[in-house]
Amino acid sequence: MMKKVFFLLIVFILNFESISQELRGTWIARNSLNSKETLAAAMDSIAANNFNVVYVNAWSRGYPLWQSEVFKSYTGVSIDPIYGKRDILEEAIAEGHKRGLHVEAWFEYGFVGGWTGNQPPGGKGPIFNAKPEWVAKKLDGSEIDNSNFYWMIHSHQEVQDFLIALVKEVCRNYDIDGIELDRIRYSSLLYGYDLYTDSLFRTENNGNPPPQQFNESNWIRWRADKLNEFMSRAYDSVKAISPHINVSNAPSLYSSSSYTAYNDYCQDWVWWVNNNKVDNVQVQSYVGSSSSFQAILNFVSTLISDKSKVFPAFAVKPNGNPISLAEAKNFVLTTRSKGFSGNAIWYYTDLATYFNGLKSDVFSQKTHPPYTIPEWRELYRIIPISDTINAVKNGVWIKSTLFGYDGASYYTNNTSPSSIDYYIDVPEEGIYEVYAFNVVAVNRDDSASYKVIDKNGNVESVQVNQTITDFRRWVKLGDYSLAQGRNKVVTLDNSGLSGTKLLSADAVMISLNRKLSPNVVLNIQNSENSTSKKKDESKLKIQNFPNPFNNTTRVSFFADNLNEINYRIYNSIGQQVYTNKFQPNQLGNNSFDLENFSVSGGVYFLEISQSQKKEVIKLVMLK
Repeated sequence: MMKKVFFLLIVFILNFESISQELRGTWIARNSLNSKETLAAAMDSIAANNFNVVYVNAWSRGYPLWQSEVFKSYTGVSIDPIYGKRDILEEAIAEGHKRGLHVEAWFEYGFVGGWTGNQPPGGKGPIFNAKPEWVAKKLDGSEIDNSNFYWMIHSHQEVQDFLIALVKEVCRNYDIDGIELDRIRYSSLLYGYDLYTDSLFRTENNGNPPPQQFNESNWIRWRADKLNEFMSRAYDSVKAISPHINVSNAPSLYSSSSYTAYNDYCQDWVWWVNNNKVDNVQVQSYVGSSSSFQAILNFVSTLISDKSKVFPAFAVKPNGNPISLAEAKNFVLTTRSKGFSGNAIWYYTDLATYFNGLKSDVFSQKTHPPYTIPEWRELYRIIPISDTINAVKNGVWIKSTLFGYDGASYYTNNTSPSSIDYYIDVPEEGIYEVYAFNVVAVNRDDSASYKVIDKNGNVESVQVNQTITDFRRWVKLGDYSLAQGRNKVVTLDNSGLSGTKLLSADAVMISLNRKLSPNVVLNIQNSENSTSKKKDESKLKIQNFPNPFNNTTRVSFFADNLNEINYRIYNSIGQQVYTNKFQPNQLGNNSFDLENFSVSGGVYFLEISQSQKKEVIKLVMLK
């Protein structure tokens, strides 16, 4: 009996690294968006240091940071004017996905509609120019808060519809991995005294006005319920577009003994978690020691029923005071010891002096977020212009002094026919985003012609302007269905070039569009030889999350056939305590919930068998 237990322990130890999953997120704020190069460097650094999720500023200070038709329909403006013709979300997706990062659109400012710092004197923001009746008011009738922000009325149906329309636009138009909502709260309990909210409260409370006592318990509850209604509608709206988009939020906790988000800001994020109106939350704390952080996590554990939906977040410079590298590591270790599966750490720019130390110790191995499969963002390929086997030049191409993706770019003129054929080893059949790395200059072509060939041989010509600075670096050509294997995907030629203009050429890239191809899985992991491929094909790749867990854990595995699987649970002395069966519903990744089996807390081993395959993983039940 003991030999069997020892064997199971060995199996667990050998497979621990391969099955561990945890969130390692960080936020990219506006100060890293000044240029495409700054954003690209941020993504490269984040990925190189084994982080896996990036929350990118998308709704900020009363403006969208993407080219928004929704916002334009209200205001006549499509993006924050300081970004010109750029599209921050499109840039972030291209730069993040080429490194396998999960990119979430961070709606940082939530119900904030304007900021005095980017408006002329007396201005409140473009949305308030169009909708002056949307401005939230305090008890004394004033509008602006202590940070010079103007807020939209939280309870207003049209305001909520407007924010949800922005979220839905992002989900429909971009291959985004998640939506992180922020500031879904009141600026303070003093807000809620505008005419609209007053009228709505009277309608729902027998004609009684909102209490003048701003912290009256029923008044807090009523305002919190309006925010809960918003979160419910926002969550359902996203999931109706794509169930694969992660919906998160970034509430704060300022105490280890009080539900401060609710008591001070009417933000009932615990309700969102416990009622499945958010996939996960990055609960932010502003403490400088791991002991204080541990106390907050202990309190969080009393508030929620499912730790898998909570990722503790912390600042490495809380209130401007840097913590030591050793303490930052302790924050991560404390998170793990308390049964939470990952951290979000802010901000990216603050992490520069911490990256190396974290990577050499607590983040030494790459991993993926626990709510996704390992291959979710691994299906991408880049063909640099220097790859002469796959970027095949025809005619005359001259090396340029202008820098491209990873070195000098090339150019040609119209003196003789010249073209480049880009061949790409497409990892799996699916719909891919196809990009060209655009090198711009004033003497380049304003309508460079790229031809994209899909799996059926259909050719689409896409024109790219190589003269506008805002269009440099990765430019998306479109979404195309591509067949697995080495295929000619893109051709660039000078057939339309005229006059003295030159045509730039550089890298191309494909990245699987998960919005359009959510069910594609990587059947064979990258490997060095056919032997390792065969070995990988023989695995069920069992994982479970959360682990440790309380009553329920989700078990995922990879099926290369649809035969029934059997699973058994053994206790630490090898006694079988549970058995059941499961019928896979698809080839590739499958999952089932392991729940409601009556055992006490402790260490157990889950054995799954299908056909001739059998694997074992360790479970830790908390009671």
